[in-house]
Amino acid sequence: MSFHLSDPCLWCIEGSSPAGIHDILGPVYKPCPVCLGPCALCEGDGLFPADVACLPCFREQMAAQGLAPIMCAHCSGVVDLIPLDTIPAPEVTPHVEH
Repeated sequence: MSFHLSDPCLWCIEGSSPAGIHDILGPVYKPCPVCLGPCALCEGDGLFPADVACLPCFREQMAAQGLAPIMCAHCSGVVDLIPLDTIPAPEVTPHVEH
């Protein structure tokens, strides 16, 4: 990746702009306000952790801390982290009964 003053957007790195350091997520990004604008669903509240390799790994990292990420259905940004013990266990119908 290169940076030139002639690049069309000086606010972002490939469509993402740094958004600071979250207490739990660490360094995070948001979509560039100039190139992409805010998500229509979460209104730009979604955060994108910088240190995430893949979604299953991220979910495992959060579960190890007792948290479950709530993701925006449109942009997939993290909009909330909730304690795992607040999530009700799914009802499972035994195979014989359905």
